Amino acid sequence: MSAYLLGNLLGRLVLSYALVWLLLCLTVARLNWREAFRRTNHWSGLSASITTFLIGLIAAQPNGLSP
Repeated sequence: MSAYLLGNLLGRLVLSYALVWLLLCLTVARLNWREAFRRTNHWSGLSASITTFLIGLIAAQPNGLSP
């Protein structure tokens, strides 16, 4: 695994976590960032982060078969 691929995957994972945290902070936690972190680190927040990460990977796949 190259450093480029590893950086791309880690970056996508961090951005997925940040997106879920921001969504929770703006909606459920009512702009309380500590509450948003608590909810994001719950199993449902982590599963939302992983789902967002996987959707991003699937959307980035080129059309056709990968080599």
